[in-house]
Amino acid sequence: MFFISALTAVFFQSGINSQTVDKSSLESGRKRSLVVPVILNGEAQRIPEFEDPEEWIRHDLWVETEFDTDGDGRKDRMHVDVTRPAQTETDGLKLPVVYESSPYFAGTGSSASQYFWNVRQELDADPPERAKMPPIQRRGQRPVISTSQTRAWVPYGFIVVHSSAPGTGLSQGCPTVGTRIEALAPKAVIDWLNGRAKAYTTPDGTEEVKAYWATGKVGMIGTSYNGTIPFAAATTGVEGLEAIIPVAPNNSYYHYYRSNGLVRSPGGYIGEDVDVLYDFIHSNPDNCEYCDSVIKRGVMHARQDRKTGDYNDFWAERDLMNYMNDYRAATLMAHGFNDWNVMISHSIRFMDVLKNKGVPLQVYFHQGGHGGEPPFRMMNRWFTRYLFGVENDVEKDPKAWIVREGDDRLEPTSYPDYPNPEASPVRFFLGPGAPQAGSLLMNKP
Repeated sequence: MFFISALTAVFFQSGINSQTVDKSSLESGRKRSLVVPVILNGEAQRIPEFEDPEEWIRHDLWVETEFDTDGDGRKDRMHVDVTRPAQTETDGLKLPVVYESSPYFAGTGSSASQYFWNVRQELDADPPERAKMPPIQRRGQRPVISTSQTRAWVPYGFIVVHSSAPGTGLSQGCPTVGTRIEALAPKAVIDWLNGRAKAYTTPDGTEEVKAYWATGKVGMIGTSYNGTIPFAAATTGVEGLEAIIPVAPNNSYYHYYRSNGLVRSPGGYIGEDVDVLYDFIHSNPDNCEYCDSVIKRGVMHARQDRKTGDYNDFWAERDLMNYMNDYRAATLMAHGFNDWNVMISHSIRFMDVLKNKGVPLQVYFHQGGHGGEPPFRMMNRWFTRYLFGVENDVEKDPKAWIVREGDDRLEPTSYPDYPNPEASPVRFFLGPGAPQAGSLLMNKP
């Protein structure tokens, strides 16, 4: 890997290879200083020459996938944007990628209650039809899909890539909410970053775009739905996805919208369900009639089963626990103990699975609600280790970082694991208080 003692490049022999700077660039680089990433104490450092957004190169493209969800007989293409330091063009510098994918980038639908299911009905009765959500007004202008992550990571020597999920923004296809399509879409982008898939300058054209500026090492990051997608991509085992940082990921739509046979409303959104989320994210108007007929009505309305709340094949398809065989990406997981939207059980239920598979795992749990990334230093060390390949011993760090009650979110307490191996069970007893809220007692009343 590459380490330098100052901003004027001093390369070790191992640093001069196809993953850093190509031969032609080195020839021209003898006449001037080359700017490359700096690693200090196991962390990527800010590089002044990478900091100015006005000098970044921004462009967009469409990556061809393996699937056709909108029934037009052509493989769907995902809209992708790229933000990279100018040196990836002028000096031939190759860098790793921080990648975020989302169904939200191009805008979302209404969260007004009249577009949700009416829950005031008799049990076992067919629910009344809900009102149709108004069309989503797409936001954003090409070539920028999102500016998320760019100011955080580009100055440190990473390229930032975004993609809109299938059927959202300028990505083709239909939203399927939690199916394997949402794993295969980011897989295609990672394949393209490694030269295994094709990308084009337009949604329907034939002019190809190559990721000649990428090392092939990719780390995914995101919160909520954007945190679910990295987890889904990791279940494909795609080569090149080295690490992920999923924050509050929804890893099972049954656990999100159902609970032991009951229909639940996550985060207080009474009447929300998979088909409502479909409407909320379906921001690409192309092929709406087909997508609504085949996906929303033909699959979701037919099989999501609001009557019984039972687990069936519809929900099994949307539970990532059923696709863990090929999972290998080093995982830094974050979640809030008081998250009533995507409850922390979504993360905890996967911890033993990842440990048993020998996947590098670290968790950051805090006292807040939905969202909340780990401190930047933790994320930097994670991506430096697995994207730059620097042996910074992050895998020897404590496995669990917990923000204790009343502590600052950026000052977690370290533990060997979670739950704390030194913890012991505590028995509580119900206290009086009816008809108001009762209490929990340490001793039997």
